[in-house]
Amino acid sequence: MKNIYTLLIILCVSAGAFGQVQKGDRFFNKGDYASAAKYYEVALRKNNSKEILGKLIDAYYLDQDYRSASIYLNQLVGQRFNDEDRTYDNEFNFKMFHVLNTTLDSDKGIDYLDIYYKNKGEDFDKVAGIKLLEDLMKKNPKFDATKSNISSEADDFGPVRVGDSVFFTSDRLNDDVLRTLFARRFKTTQRPFLDIYGVRVNDKNELAGEAVRLKQGVNSPLHDGNLCFNTAGDEMYLSRSAYKNGDSGKMFDEEQTNRVHLYKSVRIDGIWRDAERLSFVNENYSYMHPTLTRDGKRLYFASDMEGGLGGFDIYYVTVQLDGTYSTPVNLGPTINTIHREQFPFVSNTGDLYFATDGRLGLGLLDIFVAPLTVKGFTEPINLGAPINSKYDDFSLSYYSDNNGLYATNRSGKDDDIYSFVQTGEIITREFKTQFEVRDADTDELISDAAIQILGYQGKEVYSDRKEDAAPFQVPLTVDDYTFIASGDNHEEGRMDIQIRGVQTAPYVIKVKRIFTDSELALMKEKNLSKDLKVKDPSRFELLTDVNAPQVVEREGKLFMDVAPIYFDFDLHVVREDSRAVLDRLAAKLVKYERIKIKVSSHTDSRGPAAYNMPLSEKRAKSTFDYLVSKGIDASRIQYQGYGDTEPVINCPVGKCTEDDHQLNRRSEFEITGY
Repeated sequence: MKNIYTLLIILCVSAGAFGQVQKGDRFFNKGDYASAAKYYEVALRKNNSKEILGKLIDAYYLDQDYRSASIYLNQLVGQRFNDEDRTYDNEFNFKMFHVLNTTLDSDKGIDYLDIYYKNKGEDFDKVAGIKLLEDLMKKNPKFDATKSNISSEADDFGPVRVGDSVFFTSDRLNDDVLRTLFARRFKTTQRPFLDIYGVRVNDKNELAGEAVRLKQGVNSPLHDGNLCFNTAGDEMYLSRSAYKNGDSGKMFDEEQTNRVHLYKSVRIDGIWRDAERLSFVNENYSYMHPTLTRDGKRLYFASDMEGGLGGFDIYYVTVQLDGTYSTPVNLGPTINTIHREQFPFVSNTGDLYFATDGRLGLGLLDIFVAPLTVKGFTEPINLGAPINSKYDDFSLSYYSDNNGLYATNRSGKDDDIYSFVQTGEIITREFKTQFEVRDADTDELISDAAIQILGYQGKEVYSDRKEDAAPFQVPLTVDDYTFIASGDNHEEGRMDIQIRGVQTAPYVIKVKRIFTDSELALMKEKNLSKDLKVKDPSRFELLTDVNAPQVVEREGKLFMDVAPIYFDFDLHVVREDSRAVLDRLAAKLVKYERIKIKVSSHTDSRGPAAYNMPLSEKRAKSTFDYLVSKGIDASRIQYQGYGDTEPVINCPVGKCTEDDHQLNRRSEFEITGY
């Protein structure tokens, strides 16, 4: 009986918690996160489950009540809930990082970011992350930022300056008394829906008149948000809660969610006409935060459409000459992450400024810039303080080369408009790129390196000869290049490189030596040209082989420099002391299987020609037979006797010395093919 009562109590508690969760869900789905949190709090007291705890965290997080969110995040990551399964969604580690980064200690927040990436199986350098945050917290001397008195006690953001006027988005109470008193309020803020305002300002972006809500052609009964203009100022693109033209009702998607879509209004005769939804918009997704390039050919925006990396991604469409639009193009992982990328702005130089919470930064949404290059956008740069803070910083836009506006909720209360001046360059157009040329065998830096770098269509952008064996730097813009290097005694090496941003390691070409030290000495001794190795590598190889018998060149012909081959007087049998010489020759022929030779036998001038000629032929044949006996293919050897017809020393008969006779009595081994 006792167990039955216990079970009944549990069921009643669960049922009570379920009812509170349902009520909380209704408010959550309407965007009233503060009211949803109240019901989730009650439900959690009845049933301390992981699911309800997660809902409560999300409600406080989206309501920007980060201190309350941190209380329950600590409970979740500390596993203080009733579920037997102690794991929780990894995204809460990411939220914990943001909450701690905003409310407490960024070093502690980094610990949860480290956990988040490790759970995803991705690398994260925590030490480098802490160092980056420390650097970002220091005031960037390239910016001065000041709060503008355009801001009110309400949320004011999305500022765009045109001439002496600033247009912005606000949920402030306005000059329309009836609207202020009786219009519907947005449930999340209990304030009027967002509208677009315009106000005249001075050079310091201070009020020079009253802020005026734009007319019905631009503003609707629901939210109207970020906007941009074309350069002529007669076309306006804006974000708006999906709204049926000519009907006071909201437009809902398949999940009964009122999405945000992109609209365009045209000014004719000084009047902004009713805004029309852009043709590429799919009613089941949100499209917001438009920005137009200076030439009007591309419209950038943020969307959660299917096929993105996650959360909101930044896309663009091409604006055709006939006013139609291309299919949206996602900017890809260079810009987008699995989290939020929103509020794009394209400067006059084509650089992309945007806000994201998916990259390491000071707080929640931080403002980054991705420089435009010939290869597209490069790795985004966090602008740091004073532009960014521990809270949301977003919707930055320039109205001149160095002046602009943006929005922030660093006060922790509402969104305010800030004015800024850029006092220094923040984008590096050229990157000091490091190169090295090393020996392929020793890995040592080489001296006297000839360097060439080719750019687009093979155009030379850099060339030099480096006398010292040392790394060197070349400033290069983002593009594709070919790095070419060679040395006085090294072959040419080539490497295709891509410059996309700051370099982390040098580009290294390892070049092969053309000549060894012994080859250089032998080349000097034999007076060989350095280009022989390239022009006739086989000939070079033979001439620089130091093993006996060496190959020598005489009058353009190659010969084996073989020691004298001796025969006994009046005999043609190879003597024992000459066999060792021929053995070395045979070994050389085995090593170089492609070599063919001609054996020429000569006698001295003593004795009649009828005697010398057949004797020389027999000696040549004996040499041939000996080499064949050592395994040399007979087809590789020619032989011929010349008697005394081709003496080396032409001396008169009877007056030759013994040395002269010795020089004339010889065998020659000419290389006839290799």
